Amino acid sequence: MARWDDLRRAILARDTDAVERIWFELLEADPRDPVPFIEAADMAAKQQGGKRLAGSLLGLLGDHLKGKERWDALLAVLGRISGYSPDDGTLRNEVLETAQKAHPDRGDLEVLLEKSGVRGGPNADLESHVKSLEALLRIEKDAWVFHKSGWGVGKVVEYYPARARCVIDFRERPQHEMDVEAAAKLLERLGDDDIRVQAVADPKGLRKRAKEDPLEMVRQVLARYNNRCPLRNVREALVPDAVATSTWSAWWKVAKKHALMDPRIDVGPGRDPRITYHDIAQSDFASQVDRALKGQATAAGRQKALTDLLSVVGTNEEAKQTLVEAAAKELKITRDPADRVGWVIVNAAVTDTDPKESLTEALASTQDPVSIVSGITDDATRGRAARALVLLENDGPGKLLELALRDDPAAARVAGETLSGLGRGEDFEGLLDKIDARPAQYPRLYAWYCRGLKLDRWTGRSYEPEQLLLRMLKVIDAVEYRARRMNDADDKAAVPKLIDILTDKNCKLATEAAEAADLEAARHLMKMLGQNRGLKGRARERLQDTILKGHPDALRAKEDEVEEPAVGQTVYMTAAGMERLREEHDDLTNTQIPDNAKEIARAREFGDLKENAEYHAAREKASLLQAKADMIGGDLARAVAITPDIIRTDAVSVGTRVRLKDGSGEELTYTLFGPPDTDVANGVINYLTPLGQALMGTNAGDRVTLDVDGDVRELEILSFESGLA
Repeated sequence: MARWDDLRRAILARDTDAVERIWFELLEADPRDPVPFIEAADMAAKQQGGKRLAGSLLGLLGDHLKGKERWDALLAVLGRISGYSPDDGTLRNEVLETAQKAHPDRGDLEVLLEKSGVRGGPNADLESHVKSLEALLRIEKDAWVFHKSGWGVGKVVEYYPARARCVIDFRERPQHEMDVEAAAKLLERLGDDDIRVQAVADPKGLRKRAKEDPLEMVRQVLARYNNRCPLRNVREALVPDAVATSTWSAWWKVAKKHALMDPRIDVGPGRDPRITYHDIAQSDFASQVDRALKGQATAAGRQKALTDLLSVVGTNEEAKQTLVEAAAKELKITRDPADRVGWVIVNAAVTDTDPKESLTEALASTQDPVSIVSGITDDATRGRAARALVLLENDGPGKLLELALRDDPAAARVAGETLSGLGRGEDFEGLLDKIDARPAQYPRLYAWYCRGLKLDRWTGRSYEPEQLLLRMLKVIDAVEYRARRMNDADDKAAVPKLIDILTDKNCKLATEAAEAADLEAARHLMKMLGQNRGLKGRARERLQDTILKGHPDALRAKEDEVEEPAVGQTVYMTAAGMERLREEHDDLTNTQIPDNAKEIARAREFGDLKENAEYHAAREKASLLQAKADMIGGDLARAVAITPDIIRTDAVSVGTRVRLKDGSGEELTYTLFGPPDTDVANGVINYLTPLGQALMGTNAGDRVTLDVDGDVRELEILSFESGLA
């Protein structure tokens, strides 16, 4: 058991003898960081009558640091001691001596001692005076600092101790002058090797360091969070400056391997594990394994935890033996058939043996092996069990196909790899036919099937991007609708997998579909994208931008195609429409385009621009945003508000509401407003469309014929009135 855990338990039990004994043991390990000791002392001080014990323990730590001449660390400890032990002036004198030994080259030390109150202040306030001194000492020329309120990293370029002023170059605020006391309170001192400093001073070197020494990167981030934080904080600190967004998962896999094998670091369980760093060894690998297993509530979770640990131990035989013992113990105590199958697989993995024989035996003893395997939640484990399933007597291949048709891509992959070798290749083709015939019934299988089409895996099945994109959109829409109605978790999980295929590799499928489509087909794709219930936010926007890049005119349906006004020609719209247009233009110019410029700059830092997909995507988006802003700006420059005096009373004009009857006798009502006012669902159309232009100047009783590429419509004007009413 880790000695720090023993110390905490002894403190809570108020076992003073045990506390002091363990404290001495920890001091003998010669720690570099006093923070864990100070935290433990604070914990003791919270117990009834514990302040005296806390002061005594910190006194022992202070004596140790003094003997090692670690004056910086000693200064912090002395400040904390003053909070627990009354001072008659002796402790203050020791603080003064320690400060002088810790900073012999600081010419401004005497000024700072006075300003902080360490020299001449009341004894009762010594702890706060020491903290103030430590903060002031962090401000010096050429020091890197971090502004906690949003200005980021800066460098102290000038320091005037007599005036108590300093000048700092922040990235956003160069040559910013500050009061030293204010700087001490607001700014965090950073070391030259700090990640935030390196991101400014040497970004390429930082990425190189992250690749070569991932554990040191983790340790630095933990130091920023008082040596413990969840994984998400590590990611936020490192991405994208030290680790590219696209490589984070692979990078963390390597870093986690090093962390788990380092006894000073604890990695907790879960997808966002809490990571803790201790200056001296806290636990061994067996403790890490035990903690990982206890942190999981299900057998599937424990199996995955052990499998993950196996992937990081490499060739360390001692660590691997720990996993072997843990897997054997779990297998021995497990009674649930599905869980036993999972542990058989894990046991085989950690012992480097083939699990097929043991698995086949385990499955053969159950009445419904398909349901047993289907109940395994981990895909990799279920896939291994599926390989054993196919070897069962009494139609093992048939059972594998039955498992696959439970919408299980892991089983389908196994079927593709094994059935041909068993002379059952036609059965696998039949599986593909069923998926292709009813994709919405098997959405996860269909996602797997579509990936196979894109990679040309299926002999005799052609990859037609335009048709595949249309079909996938229909499937996504249907599955999303069913998920909402039935509240089905599997359907909810399937929709993102299908969308991932559409957005994979910078929307490659949509790019190929746009290249293959003509203008009418592109318009249909845009309509499908706009109406799809499963697509949300950024995914929909990316796909639409991809289609528009190949077909800029696909944004409108054909019947709503606008006749562009000549240069300088007035464009009429309502006052509300003009305001919406201004807001959209402001959002583009003041938010979206500047944000995109930052995306381009950040993506450029990732390296080789030829192979930099994020950079090219950001540049393409920049062109679309600028084109849209220019178009809206042109419309605004020519815009005139539709007012009652503009609307004619003798004929249909801009701003008129028209009642019509078509050739079938159906009555229709349209209001002719400007481009930003268009709301076809409510009968508001753009007066510049072919329909709007055909109606302009007509009167009640007139008939107009509208011909759009051979689609002829005859309309009779019944009546008209002002649309502003």
